[in-house]
Amino acid sequence: MAKLIQNFANVETPKDKKVILELRHVDVKFNVRGRILNAIRDVSLKVYDGESLAIVGESGSGKSVLTKTFAGMLDSNGSVSHGKIIFNDPELQKTDIDLTPEHKYFIGYINKKLDEFTYNYLIADSYNVILDIKNKMNSIKALTEEEVEAFAKKRRDIEDDLNDLGNEISTLNPKKSEDKERFIAVKQQIHSLNAAKAHISKEISAKKAEKKAAAKSSAEYTQLAEDLKKAEDFYKAKLEEIKKTEIPSELKALNTKWAKEAMLSFGRYPKTTKIKFINKFVKKAKKFLSEGIDLTNSKKMDKLYADITFRVEYVSETADKIHGTTIVDCSKVKYTKDWQKIRGCKIATVFQDPMTSLNPIIPIGKQIMTVILKHQKCSEIEAKKRAMDMMEKVGITNPDKRFNDYPFQYSGGMRQRIVIAIALSCQPKILICDEPTTALDVTIQAQIIRLIKKLQKELGFTTVYITHDLGVVANVADRVAVIYGGQIIELGNVEDVFYEPAHPYTWALLSSMPQLSERGTELFSISGTPPSLYNKIKGDAFAPRSNYAMAIDFVKEPPMYEINDHHFAKTWLLDDRAPKIEKPEIIKDLHAKMCKVYKSEGGNENGK
Repeated sequence: MAKLIQNFANVETPKDKKVILELRHVDVKFNVRGRILNAIRDVSLKVYDGESLAIVGESGSGKSVLTKTFAGMLDSNGSVSHGKIIFNDPELQKTDIDLTPEHKYFIGYINKKLDEFTYNYLIADSYNVILDIKNKMNSIKALTEEEVEAFAKKRRDIEDDLNDLGNEISTLNPKKSEDKERFIAVKQQIHSLNAAKAHISKEISAKKAEKKAAAKSSAEYTQLAEDLKKAEDFYKAKLEEIKKTEIPSELKALNTKWAKEAMLSFGRYPKTTKIKFINKFVKKAKKFLSEGIDLTNSKKMDKLYADITFRVEYVSETADKIHGTTIVDCSKVKYTKDWQKIRGCKIATVFQDPMTSLNPIIPIGKQIMTVILKHQKCSEIEAKKRAMDMMEKVGITNPDKRFNDYPFQYSGGMRQRIVIAIALSCQPKILICDEPTTALDVTIQAQIIRLIKKLQKELGFTTVYITHDLGVVANVADRVAVIYGGQIIELGNVEDVFYEPAHPYTWALLSSMPQLSERGTELFSISGTPPSLYNKIKGDAFAPRSNYAMAIDFVKEPPMYEINDHHFAKTWLLDDRAPKIEKPEIIKDLHAKMCKVYKSEGGNENGK
């Protein structure tokens, strides 16, 4: 019986697995000509060290966008709007900065400010009395939670309608007679909705003004205003008094450590960015210390850096360097030099068309050498030797003679081998294969897949395949994540997903495999099209295309259910109250059918 999962991000990691990359509640949004596209919606996923993970789904489901977040390859109009992408790499976690005169000055400046704010920390109780009175005054003159929610709901409903109408009007041509009438009607609806939205803003302002006026004339508010004045005067006098004393030595030591942590976190940035971050840090530190927040608590200290950059914890120092460690959150990496330590070096990508990755006017060998020289400290002679070794590893014979060949002299399969060589030349921890065989001849596809599997075993990296070809998945994957409408809707071992699929979309994908078609019968295809990710999706995103949708699928988004400790699916069909539905006939006994297919193609009885 399937078990409801309240928070899929917190599912326990198997004891025999090590997580190399972890996504927690990730959202990705794109601003497309003023409209927001929600490409990835609340995705949580753990990628295990050394595994082969396949991410499958139709075009537009979010496969490539999801993996682009790993290495910061989103287009400039896209961003990770929510969530964390934790990359567990010990080498990246180590951070050092030089103790230059500039850095020493900034450490001294931050330390001085923290010492100053420590006096506020020592009398935080008195400051919190002021905050408490202010909150009470605001609650009297502010809108109630119910009023705020009511206005927010009205606004959300209007914005959802505007989104839908905006999508519709972009498909209409006012110059065509069949579109003209509808275009005018939609335009008028948009105008009316914008007017209604503006009216809500006026309503909110009027309601706030009314509440404020009523509050100021009330006895309770007047009394609180008097209490606030007394509390502020008391706090000011207490602060002046305590500033005449010495700060406790243990707090001074902590301030010095925090100042060094701040420089470890900001020191790698250009000077102007560094100053901007330091000013933000100082402002937030004053607020935190004034409120008495315990910054010896690591989680609370992380919040101090939350909207600036990721925090680097102080470890030790020498005469000329400070050493630190950090948890690398790829969702917060913004600085180009930070990405250069990850992209290509730790996380590499093989794209489907090799000619988009190769420069047609630079020799093959030099292109591999360039990557090695950029990411690894070695001489040109050593880089050339490593490049030729890698060419040999990917199956290029006589690399010394072919080193100076140009891409046009290679076939499609050979070019893809070179792209794989470039991707693996810096020994990355994760190799993302984005449809690596789609642009190749069918006879070459199997060779490239075998090559990647062989190199993975030899070099020990993790492979993430992006594909819509489930035939490829069956041959290469340890685990499969099925993605639809920007969400992972099923996740499990390859045997789970192929032989015991639980989501209707997975059933549909498997049913459409050409290998299962029989002579004289029509090949199955999924009706309809994927949902528009501009619009707010209600319920199960696949419901409009599913033959198994229930009423609840159109109303409420399904939670994730655990089928066993390594198989999960996001469908109401797994709820105890749902009717028991048999999967389609075509994918019943799939193991036997697949074995038969592969045996007929020269494989063995196990379908290998």
